[in-house]
Amino acid sequence: MYFERLKLTGRRALVTGGAAGIGLACAQALAEMGAHVTIADRDETAIAAGQAALSSKGYAVERIAMDVTDSARVTTVADQLGAIDILVNNAGIARSETPAEDVADEHWLNVLDVNL
Repeated sequence: MYFERLKLTGRRALVTGGAAGIGLACAQALAEMGAHVTIADRDETAIAAGQAALSSKGYAVERIAMDVTDSARVTTVADQLGAIDILVNNAGIARSETPAEDVADEHWLNVLDVNL
């Protein structure tokens, strides 16, 4: 009976960084609980693959290409989706195996733009 409280039927969820990994797993979990899920990522090919992976498991999810550092695109997506009930702000990058003290300023600023 406890899990009945986790039913998300009728709720709308957006998962950024939803193409793979933790984001895709979050999207699947939300879909399993009945939410209407949209996965967002800046890589259209990757989100198409993520959507296909979830579809093959019987989950209907939507996808949308979006770079979270592009505020105009974020606004457009927000307008397109309308009200959402759940946001999983999973977008994030690291992109470097360089020790922190050696990371170029430009790279570090890009990491902060995406991750924060």
